[in-house]
Amino acid sequence: MFLATAVSTFMLGGHSLADAATDKAPLRPVGTIRMPGVEGDFDHFAVDVKGNRLFLAAEEHHTIEVFDLHSGKMVHSIAGFDTPHSIVYVPAVNRLFVIDGGKGGSCQVLDATTYKVQKSIKLSDDADAVVFDGTNHLLYVGNGGKDAGNDYSLVTVIDTDKAEKVRDIKLPSANLEAMALQKQGSLLYVNMRDKNQIGVVDRNSGTLVSTWQLSKVAHNTPMVLDEANHRLFIAGRKPGIFGVLDTVSGKEIATLPAADGVDDMAFDPETKMIYLACADGYVDVYHQVDADHYEAAGKVATGNRAKIGVLVPELQRYYVVSSSKAGTPAQLFIFDVEK
Repeated sequence: MFLATAVSTFMLGGHSLADAATDKAPLRPVGTIRMPGVEGDFDHFAVDVKGNRLFLAAEEHHTIEVFDLHSGKMVHSIAGFDTPHSIVYVPAVNRLFVIDGGKGGSCQVLDATTYKVQKSIKLSDDADAVVFDGTNHLLYVGNGGKDAGNDYSLVTVIDTDKAEKVRDIKLPSANLEAMALQKQGSLLYVNMRDKNQIGVVDRNSGTLVSTWQLSKVAHNTPMVLDEANHRLFIAGRKPGIFGVLDTVSGKEIATLPAADGVDDMAFDPETKMIYLACADGYVDVYHQVDADHYEAAGKVATGNRAKIGVLVPELQRYYVVSSSKAGTPAQLFIFDVEK
């Protein structure tokens, strides 16, 4: 499946990745793709399963890198961005929505076949986190805050059918991070990181209806909703920690230690596994025993600042990217998920 010219075995310091792992995890290393010349940190992935494409925001290289989803081979590089952070692929309109935090902040709308920019939607500085409501065809984008010189931030709502801004939701935080939304309800959960809080927004009214203060998790960055069990997963930094909240009460009900520098988290409701990609160079894996109980399932070593990861359940694959360091190029790590 993997091209011999494009993929190498996992090697860290002369040892295999499996040997370098501190603890066995339900991830089986398949291969790596080296990305010479792609410098700096990365931000988030997006996936087009039907089109066999994996998109990666190379925020400090100012590009969107495109990979063959199955082989991992680099197939294209889209230039012309300032600081791309998040990407959403919307197959219904065959468009890429790229959140660019530079040049004042914007949402660049691209034709997903030609990769040509069709439209630019103005946002505030530090446009970054995004979540997509596929049912209502609405994109929610965190932007503004401290980098815009404000003590508040905005969640901008974009209609992906029309590629038009719908409205702004103002939140009392200067640093918004990841968001999650209900599919069976109207709530939007937002990490208000500077306040160490979770903001709960009613999407219908566009108002903040509740604020949950965190005491066990600091610098809350990624977020995933387990709607069926009324649980919200978050993870923090300094120290690294994985946390679980009850979405009925807003209370923290479980925490487990994690590697530091987490930026991405994924949850597979079928296997009950939770994956954290951390800048310390590990993927931490946890198992949901039940709604109230969680256990560490192991960790796998990756590479320098490998804080960006994505789970593709359709392929039972997990992808992580590391940044270049001291002659070692950036690398895309590919794992098979073992149940």
